Amino acid sequence: MREASEIIVMNKSSSLLAFAILAAAVAIIPSAASAEQPQNPGAARTPIIASPGPMTLATIPLGCSGSGSSDVASRKHSITNTAGHTIPKGTHVSWTASNQGSGKLTLTSDLAPNGTVDVIEPGQTNGYTCTASFVPPNADLIVKSVAWTSATSANVVVANLSPWRDAGASTLRIERMKCLSSQLSNHAAPTPAISKGGSVTLTLAVPKADADYLLATANATNTVAESNTANNTNKSLDFSSNKSCTPQ
Repeated sequence: MREASEIIVMNKSSSLLAFAILAAAVAIIPSAASAEQPQNPGAARTPIIASPGPMTLATIPLGCSGSGSSDVASRKHSITNTAGHTIPKGTHVSWTASNQGSGKLTLTSDLAPNGTVDVIEPGQTNGYTCTASFVPPNADLIVKSVAWTSATSANVVVANLSPWRDAGASTLRIERMKCLSSQLSNHAAPTPAISKGGSVTLTLAVPKADADYLLATANATNTVAESNTANNTNKSLDFSSNKSCTPQ
């Protein structure tokens, strides 16, 4: 405010000029309303973590054909797995017919490549075509292998079993274990994104010392949405080869 006062004194001879300068000075000072706005960094700073999901991935087309019969009692068509990989049980499959019919079905068993599943609806006629598609399940991360490569380091291979969906970056947990006892120490390691059907090899500084085997868990912090988390953990071969690891 001292600077504004000095500006006014220096320009007493010209009231119009003083008013213009004062207006400019006031214009750069935040208004009381904006200055008193509550700080709410939560909404502005909340990070958006992108992870693969059904809403961000286009559907995968499947084969679909009508029965071709002249049956006015029902509409029947067959959906064929033309995706090249087995579609797991529980996947939702959508279909649309040219005569305004549409619907969804849930697979009650795995659908092998070139396998078919029939859709039958009462009260429809033949003479139509149809299309079908499905949204693939989430990525599926596993620890393919874990092993010491020296007295101070280990290699861990993390793979994405999904043939359709990429897996985002995640965190690996590797634990040094004492057989039939407890965890000696654990280490966390960042795992880069893994493309569908791909894998990465991580080389980690993990001393062997008095540990008997290693226990590694992929996606340990559940950053990536997965279709199966029961297969995320694996042990090093030291577990089965070391007699102290198995009760005798």
